[in-house]
Amino acid sequence: MLYTELIFAMIVLMLFLTIIAVTIPAQRETLQEAIRQERAQLIAENMFWQQISDEYLQSIQSNKFSITYDVIVDGKHYKVTINAIKFDRPKK
Repeated sequence: MLYTELIFAMIVLMLFLTIIAVTIPAQRETLQEAIRQERAQLIAENMFWQQISDEYLQSIQSNKFSITYDVIVDGKHYKVTINAIKFDRPKK
């Protein structure tokens, strides 16, 4: 009786350790992907602010517009779409 309980406890412990060993790399990869996506978004926002000028804003007919950028982060390609609303800059 004691041996079966001991074997059962060891099996449960091994299953528990196996589950932990499998989920840690998956969580790490998910976190790395989220970081890459955030970096791609920041790069696209910088590209957006470098590209947008007063002339470009005046050439757009509607108040809302979107621009899509292809960004490469760590060898992976991301398409980042920035949705923006046209506004009038205050005169100084």
